[in-house]
Amino acid sequence: MIRPFALAPLLAALALAACGKKPAEPATSAPTPPAAEAPVTLEETGEPDPMAVPTALKGGSFTTWGGPFPKSLNAWLDGNPMSGPVCGLMFESLVEMHSSRDEPVGVLAQSWEISPDKKSYTFHLHPAAKWSDGQPVTAEDVQFYYDVMMNPKNLTSIHRVDLSRFARPEVIDARTVRLTATQPHWSNFWTAGGLYAFPKHAWKDLDFNKQNFAFPVVSGPYRLGDVKMNRSVELVRRADWWGRVKRYNVGKFNFDRILFRAIEDRIKALEVLKKGDFDLYPIYTAKIWVEDTWFPQVKKNWVVRQEVFNRDPKSFQGFALNLRRPTFQDPRVRLALAHLLNRELMLEKLMFNEYYLLNSYTPSLYPNGVNPAVPLTKFDPSTARALLQQAGWTVGADGFLTKDGQRLTLTLLLSEGTDMRHINIYLQDLKSVGIDAKIDLVSQATFTKRVDNHDFDLIWTNWGASRMLDPEAMWSSKTADETASINYPGVKDPEIDRLIELQKTEFDANKRADINRQIDARLTALAPYVLMWQSGKHRLLYWNKFGTPPTVLPKYGNESAALVYWWLDPAKAAALDEARRTDTALPPQPAQVRFAE
Repeated sequence: MIRPFALAPLLAALALAACGKKPAEPATSAPTPPAAEAPVTLEETGEPDPMAVPTALKGGSFTTWGGPFPKSLNAWLDGNPMSGPVCGLMFESLVEMHSSRDEPVGVLAQSWEISPDKKSYTFHLHPAAKWSDGQPVTAEDVQFYYDVMMNPKNLTSIHRVDLSRFARPEVIDARTVRLTATQPHWSNFWTAGGLYAFPKHAWKDLDFNKQNFAFPVVSGPYRLGDVKMNRSVELVRRADWWGRVKRYNVGKFNFDRILFRAIEDRIKALEVLKKGDFDLYPIYTAKIWVEDTWFPQVKKNWVVRQEVFNRDPKSFQGFALNLRRPTFQDPRVRLALAHLLNRELMLEKLMFNEYYLLNSYTPSLYPNGVNPAVPLTKFDPSTARALLQQAGWTVGADGFLTKDGQRLTLTLLLSEGTDMRHINIYLQDLKSVGIDAKIDLVSQATFTKRVDNHDFDLIWTNWGASRMLDPEAMWSSKTADETASINYPGVKDPEIDRLIELQKTEFDANKRADINRQIDARLTALAPYVLMWQSGKHRLLYWNKFGTPPTVLPKYGNESAALVYWWLDPAKAAALDEARRTDTALPPQPAQVRFAE
């Protein structure tokens, strides 16, 4: 299973730009851009980040699980659990979304103005903003980012969806850049503000598609340290980072060194945590959480076992069906495949009822993530057989379904580390009705390459989510056949296209939510995915030596927020060392933490 990365508030702009390459779109109500009349200047307000602890200490190291080693650390080319946080800590956007309010906060931009017709957005770069080689961050660097993303030779098609609504950025002067929208859209300010800066002086003669593991010139709080291929990636905090002048950054980016260790097998990763070689390990597998996380270090409170509930928007997961394949172009076949996934059994026996079953592609639109107007698709082989028969598939003498002399075959393309218990159950139920179902297990790098080129029948994917809901990149016909598109199934539907166009110019968030519910209903009928389940919480294991915000994670964000907001607490670290030396227990930490306004 591929789990596209989800980002801390620091990385919100990257998420809004489609999370490098594999984002998710469902989110809460849309943020409100600033008023056109008044420039916004961060230093004038002097507001700190309310999610940060201003007394947090600098220093120490932090080691976390990075998932499988990626084919690239370039998040704009390959979105994965490692590249997103790495790039988000090395590069910066013009603005990002406030950590607790739906408002913009300047990052590279010190201030900005919006034209009265709300078509042009002028950003003034902070005079202190510099690259790590001492060169100033300029308006040309922002323009260069646009040029890189829009270059059809680059594998950045997902970014071209939003940026295509804008003319090439205009360089007003060295520190001022203006973006002008050519098409109306409710999210134009956020798209403009979400532009990053790339170091033109260092990259102008390079092939962007080959910028994978070397980033010597950065603007963010961390630079790339030691990269050990197929093993680990190190980030080193920059003592000369220009962003320290901002009050909004007080109490953040505290660790001197961040290490992402690459391990595909989740049980092996758990053993690494037990030995103390991981500081934090998020648990994505219910069986591991329920059965395997009560080891002695947890019972003695050396390792904190914690469920964190916050307002992090949720998306969906499931098997994406490649509608470009003739076999899957009939919706009856797709619905039959949904009826053959025994979610009820899996939820009870394999996942200990830790999740809720999905009936929506945008669960954040509904209370508790469930659409009350749509019944859950139940495991029902009889209905599946009837649908397949209606679609013209009949069981031959060999026991397999055939149509026009062709056998109904499908292959599940999976990346190494996928939980095969679910797959094996599904495989057997597919075979039980006469489907010739197989598995193709490949490395994460091969998986990504094949998905980018639409070379699959079914894949298992779990989408992250941003705080803005814009369905175009994921569901528009325009993105269906693009290389590296996130429209994995290749959905091409006139009604969805009509609704996508309708929501573009709807500035009322409630009305736009109604349109997105219509898109969701249409997707439910089309069934481009076999929907699975979702979790309403974050499950964390971490060594009891860190200072954290009172809510552990901020209002919005998953475990990657620890890289931004946590710090090494010397008193806790000393107490942990003494407890381990004397084999005694530490005071317990809350088993559950809930965000409260």
